[in-house]
Amino acid sequence: MVELTQHFTDANQDHLSVQLTDYGILSVSGEDADSFLQGQLTCDLHKLDQNNCLYGAHCDQTGKAFSIFWTYREDDTVFLVMHRSAIEGSLAQLKKFGVFSKVSIEDVSDDWSIAGVFGSKAASLAAEFDGRVIQVGTSPDQYMLLSQQPISTDYPQPYWDALEIERVRPQLTSENIQAFVPQMMNLQAWDGISFDKGCYIGQETIARMKYLGKQKRALFRLSGKVTAQVTAGTQLEKAIGDNWRRAGTVIMAVNRTDTQVDLLAVLPSDIGTDTAIRVRDDDASFLEIHSLPYQLG
Repeated sequence: MVELTQHFTDANQDHLSVQLTDYGILSVSGEDADSFLQGQLTCDLHKLDQNNCLYGAHCDQTGKAFSIFWTYREDDTVFLVMHRSAIEGSLAQLKKFGVFSKVSIEDVSDDWSIAGVFGSKAASLAAEFDGRVIQVGTSPDQYMLLSQQPISTDYPQPYWDALEIERVRPQLTSENIQAFVPQMMNLQAWDGISFDKGCYIGQETIARMKYLGKQKRALFRLSGKVTAQVTAGTQLEKAIGDNWRRAGTVIMAVNRTDTQVDLLAVLPSDIGTDTAIRVRDDDASFLEIHSLPYQLG
């Protein structure tokens, strides 16, 4: 376990560089790449050009997500950057439907080095980088760097995950594949879902959740005391009177020390921030729910 002794915003550095070893890349190329992916992903590929990137999800027919990704374009190839453990499921699903289109779909993770940089000087460092640069979200203080050469960094992946947890922006790992509709993980808050692009796999469930008001779960940030390491897939409980009942599931976690954790979890969307939460089977744990840093649409 990597001990994070400070919150990243408390660090004295004007930037942190992080090796994103947990991320991998899928590539989709061919003359039908755009039209094929338009029918597979929650984001609108018509808005993707050579100079930007999109956040989105890849879902099954029931609207449950295989993966969450950042996508960018290089010439006629579209790349999806996602957690390595989610690649297998998305790759299999894309290849299943790709046989009907003129596309080539590959896991190219081993061909690329992926790093991240964030902080007040991140933009200037990203501008000097000799490789592909992805601005993560709209904030000009966080970037992914991609190269086919090794990238030198100062810190390991958990420092990046801590920032994503603070911003309540998830990555999906194998423990929770095909468990949640994208809105349950707040992708709409990051423009990760297009509601007017037309049909794609899982679109019916996603649209129904938006327009019929059926979203009963959402993503929240929690932090607090634990006695054992917390990982994606860990179950949480909430206090109801003198009893404890199932509350939700951890999506991401950073164990800052042996007893302190920050995490993202899918919980009831109407849960109060004063609700007592603990880790299942960890009676001594106590987690505080934080207010979301954005409005859910």
